[in-house]
Amino acid sequence: MEASTVRASPPAVPAGSEADAIVRALAGAGTRLMFGVPGGGPNLDVIGAAAAAGLRFVLARGETAAVIMAATHADLTGAPGSAVVTRGPGLASAVNGIAHAALDRLPVVVIADTVPAADASRISHQRIDQGALGRSVAKAAITVGGPRPAEAAARIVRTALAPPPGPVIATMDATSPGDTAPDGSAADDHGPPAAPADASSASFLAEALRAARRPVLLLGTGAIPRTAAVRDALAGRDIPALHTYRARGILPDAGPDAAGLVTGGTMEWPLLSAADLIIGLGVDEAEMIPAPWAYPARTILITGPPAGPAGGPGAYRGYFTGATALRMPLARALEVLAAGPGHDWPAGAGRAARADAAGRLVSAAVASPGRLAPQQVVAAVRAGTPPETIATVDAGAHMLVAMPLWEVPEPRRLLVSSGLATMGYALPAAVAAALCGPRVPVVAFTGDGGLGMTLAEIETAARLSLRIIVIVFNDAALSLIKIKQKPAGHGGDEAVSYRPVSFAAAAAAMGAAGAEVATERDLAAALAAALRRPGPTVIDASVDPAGYPAVMDLSRGQAGRRSVPGISRVLQARCP
Repeated sequence: MEASTVRASPPAVPAGSEADAIVRALAGAGTRLMFGVPGGGPNLDVIGAAAAAGLRFVLARGETAAVIMAATHADLTGAPGSAVVTRGPGLASAVNGIAHAALDRLPVVVIADTVPAADASRISHQRIDQGALGRSVAKAAITVGGPRPAEAAARIVRTALAPPPGPVIATMDATSPGDTAPDGSAADDHGPPAAPADASSASFLAEALRAARRPVLLLGTGAIPRTAAVRDALAGRDIPALHTYRARGILPDAGPDAAGLVTGGTMEWPLLSAADLIIGLGVDEAEMIPAPWAYPARTILITGPPAGPAGGPGAYRGYFTGATALRMPLARALEVLAAGPGHDWPAGAGRAARADAAGRLVSAAVASPGRLAPQQVVAAVRAGTPPETIATVDAGAHMLVAMPLWEVPEPRRLLVSSGLATMGYALPAAVAAALCGPRVPVVAFTGDGGLGMTLAEIETAARLSLRIIVIVFNDAALSLIKIKQKPAGHGGDEAVSYRPVSFAAAAAAMGAAGAEVATERDLAAALAAALRRPGPTVIDASVDPAGYPAVMDLSRGQAGRRSVPGISRVLQARCP
């Protein structure tokens, strides 16, 4: 039996033990998968309790990858993700994955061994302040122990799920006298009480809509649970809507109102600079890159439920300069939008904006003979995969191409590390996505730098026979950093370039299929074969990075500040 899919009943874990308590709390919240790299301590009891409770344990190759898998499981299912790590180096190695879950507001419980309190006076080996380390990136670090472990376990799960959701460290220690909230008092796991529906907020929004002639919507991750209501409210209204990375698909890309991405860059500038009212629904500031918000239009942000303590995760800190934040249910805001007056946008203005941005990206494609432009890779893979395919996208220069060009019909079909924007995300996320939806094809877009960080997880995918197609944009460099590098004083080529690596050969060595491609025809053939294969395939695409500087300029530079033809005609008709 494979170690990654423990199903047989292990020796019984005592009912009411710390391991039994945390597993019961997770299972009661809907968790069905547990990821991790176990040590030799209490987390083996947790794995045994999980098997006895019917939770599947998935052995990962690294702790950060395991937590990213758990976070992706939470993203796709809504249930808490769960990861098991050992004490000291295990938890320290998991911090990057925990930070990803924190900034993307994903509920994850990270179960860690620790030096037992009873031995703390005599043991220094692997002993670090795990509580301080955990609380620096997680919502809380809570010990499961003492006379009432079930209460601590239940509080851990509630805290992870409470708005805004996020990661919690669960430290397993049977010798501990128990735990309190991080401030030493009884925890209020749900944050401040929800504000009542405010009629004045609805009136304020309605007045702003009456005064506007060119409103634009920003759809953020907080609006995903209201996808059906958003679609109903905007049907036939022809109000352009921009999506954050994680919100893609709330409005289907094939529809008339999906206007592309809002990231804080400049590709959205033509639309937002033409707007006289910008309304954000469920937008989290962590979804935006750190660029100035310089649009003159009136900006209103609908925050939905309380965003957490002042200054805490999810709270507005002032990124949207001059914006008004309205604390009101998104459902009520959508009712106001649906009943709003007409506007001056031409029919299909959103589609025109998105097509213009995509067209400019495609036209920036540059590839020397025998290599592929990154835009060609994305277009070919999208054309060769079913609409319901889930794509995971790593951080890097290829992300600036993959995110706007990959079309989706619904949310959670395009996954990315948005808040942390960490490299090494795409492959672990793809493993979790394939486990959550085994009949849906999963494509992982990654650069050679990001795949290098998580290469061993190819073996995980092969061991589990997961149909994952890993597309590697291979140019042997950190291309996004190379664009930002100055000719002098930034370390030169050796700071950003690698030796050539055959990731196809590495994949074959770990039990996956591999293919090297340099033409669209070869890519299409390799993709078709991968879709027929039951296990993972790594398609090593030789890409030419020559077009990346132009892509960067379009996405975040001055080249993005160009007018969209359909919008320009409206403005010229109304302005002398």
